[in-house]
Amino acid sequence: MIRIKKVTYSLIIFLSIWGTRIHTMNLLRPYDTLIRPDFVGDRTWQFAFYGEGGLGTKAFCADGEVCDALRIWQPEQNALKMLQGFPENSRISQLRNQLDADDDGTRGHFLVRSDFDLKYSLALAARVQFLRDFTFAAYLPFYSMELKNVRWEDQTHTSTDEDIRVKQLLTDDFFAIVKELGCGLDLCGWKRSGIGDLTLMLEWFHNFPQVKPLLKNVFLNWRLGLSLPTGKRADDDKIFAIPFGADGATSLIFGFGIELLFGSCFKAGVDVQLTHLFDTNQLRRIKTDRHQTELLLLEKAEVHIDYGLWQRFNLFFEFYRFYRGLSFKVGYKFFKQGENHISLACNDFSNTIASTAVALEDFTMHEIIPKLTYDFGVDRSPDACTRPYVLLYARLPFNGKHAVLARTLGVIVAVDF
Repeated sequence: MIRIKKVTYSLIIFLSIWGTRIHTMNLLRPYDTLIRPDFVGDRTWQFAFYGEGGLGTKAFCADGEVCDALRIWQPEQNALKMLQGFPENSRISQLRNQLDADDDGTRGHFLVRSDFDLKYSLALAARVQFLRDFTFAAYLPFYSMELKNVRWEDQTHTSTDEDIRVKQLLTDDFFAIVKELGCGLDLCGWKRSGIGDLTLMLEWFHNFPQVKPLLKNVFLNWRLGLSLPTGKRADDDKIFAIPFGADGATSLIFGFGIELLFGSCFKAGVDVQLTHLFDTNQLRRIKTDRHQTELLLLEKAEVHIDYGLWQRFNLFFEFYRFYRGLSFKVGYKFFKQGENHISLACNDFSNTIASTAVALEDFTMHEIIPKLTYDFGVDRSPDACTRPYVLLYARLPFNGKHAVLARTLGVIVAVDF
């Protein structure tokens, strides 16, 4: 009964404080249980600094095959279909009629190649323990990424009059035409840096010592978090300029985990985290024809977005303090976002067609995360005022769907006091 009262009291404290296109990338989330430092509970505060550098990216299309980052939704971009679905008296429809050309499989098609890099990620974290088994934490990340060496390779032949008209009137000056008709849509590369979403997290944890021959301890935890939309938004006027968070959506996070200690130094565990994103109304580029490709959407409209559930599952094993304060953990992470749904706030275009965007479909990510930790507290006296940690880790993605995944190498410096 006392435990239940404590939990209820802490939830009231937490809640009273606060009375798509989502990213398709494995951005650093500093509250990830496979990465963040342990907080053993013998100190009140913990501060941590995260820094990781990108080692290249690997993109995956719908069937899980490796592809270019700009081909995760379609293998080619179609300039003729780009002009479909607009009013007959519009400038776009006039150009479509002037071309008077059909799509023969290559006419008006582009192969797009690029280099997409997560240059580096940083994060600050602070955690405080209260009521013995509870912590409250705040996490704020910072990202820097770049899309460069973007090449649009025109597949149009010159064997027919239709081919020649398409080249002369559309593809030869393609970038300028798209920028004019698409209200500033830029098909070139970019550099972007900025903060991500601020996440606040309430967590309960408790150790249950065991007296069995092999199993020595069971560690349970649950957490409730609120992610605030402080991150840099997606830029609809730049191709694949993904957001640095949930793109303006506030999200509610719930997670729970169990960790088992076998013998004196072997741990294994599982952790599940679910994130619900609250609906938003935003100005977004939409499809006006179901055959349009995602990088060449000329129209913008106000849309209501109903986001799919974020699901994250972690499995790990760890050799815990096998040599003084040295620990080694290997974890596997699976992440999936469910399909997003949109509805247009206007009647100028078809909601059914706009909802056929491939970018609204679910996407998945798979990662292996090895982590090496040294706890300097074992080398210090028990009454020392601080307990420092250093952690080295790597994030090694190996599969996914509709996703661009970065390989990274990171370091975390943390201090309990």
